[in-house]
Amino acid sequence: MRTDNLYIAGLAAHVPRLWPIAEAVAAGRAGAEQALADGWTSVSVADDTPAPELASEAGRLALKRAGLAAEDVRLVLHAGTYHQGPDGWYAANYVQDHVLGTTAPAIGLDQGCTAMLDGARLAHGYLAHTPEQSAVLVTAADNFGAPGVDRFTYAEGWGTGRGSILGDAGCAVLLSATSGPLRIRSLVQSSLSSWERLYRGEEELFPPGPAGGTPIPVGRRMAGYADRVTERDLRQSMARELMQARTALARRAIEEAGITAADITRVTHVFTGHPRYLESLLRPLGIDAGRGMLDLGRTVGHLGACDQFLSLAHLLDNGEIGPGDHVLLTGNGAGISLATAVVEVLEHPGW
Repeated sequence: MRTDNLYIAGLAAHVPRLWPIAEAVAAGRAGAEQALADGWTSVSVADDTPAPELASEAGRLALKRAGLAAEDVRLVLHAGTYHQGPDGWYAANYVQDHVLGTTAPAIGLDQGCTAMLDGARLAHGYLAHTPEQSAVLVTAADNFGAPGVDRFTYAEGWGTGRGSILGDAGCAVLLSATSGPLRIRSLVQSSLSSWERLYRGEEELFPPGPAGGTPIPVGRRMAGYADRVTERDLRQSMARELMQARTALARRAIEEAGITAADITRVTHVFTGHPRYLESLLRPLGIDAGRGMLDLGRTVGHLGACDQFLSLAHLLDNGEIGPGDHVLLTGNGAGISLATAVVEVLEHPGW
């Protein structure tokens, strides 16, 4: 979908300390040696800082950068790919209270790694029915240091093609229908819902598992399902279908933005330790893998829903993109959800 009036007024990320993978290896951490072999150099670790506070840190900075008043923000959308706090409690309200302290509605998003892009799409529709100076705050954060997930081994057992490990971070974007230094030119979404069973594995839907407890075995869950189905080439067929759907969506986003793949300056994506993941993602589009974010991703780990917008903030803050540049934001998440956007830099942000 072409988004004619959707601007990024403020953008910020909060990345905690970086733990060198070599130190994790020396400490005997399971899975650390494989992470080092997969290309990761460090991983961001939030220790005991709750995920909603990571999002709030980013949200407060994004609001300051946007130069907006708290009352200008008419809606808060918050996402996390892992537990945010106690069961029966909702983190979106925490973010709203700690960033704005107003009565704006706060809504949680449960869309995995595409949640911030999905939130931007929802914000676009919401802003069409609000006063001119209104804005929507979209945040995401995760702290994967809890007992219910192991950041180094969660994907073991299933070849992801990118050697995934998990890092902690928060990210926030303020979206406006009127002005901002960046403009979202297009935003398209899709899903491969028949593959939800891959992430569910053979586990029962009821009763649901408790928060915390034993680590979530995402990779083994996938592998266990693959072992029980009749399709012998499940992994290959899934990879092929995902690649085709992802490529088609990106091409559509580029076309609806009114540009070509040659106009894409950089690409932000799900973080990886493997160059081959980027090659499989970008080669079908005719985009060189060097335009991706391999080096940044290797220092922080896969950050749940934060990867795409955190990368965009990094590119801006380090002067790696400027007016006239176009950035392709692309992602896929458990379920499987797909989302892609094209962002144009209109001017150097005041921040």
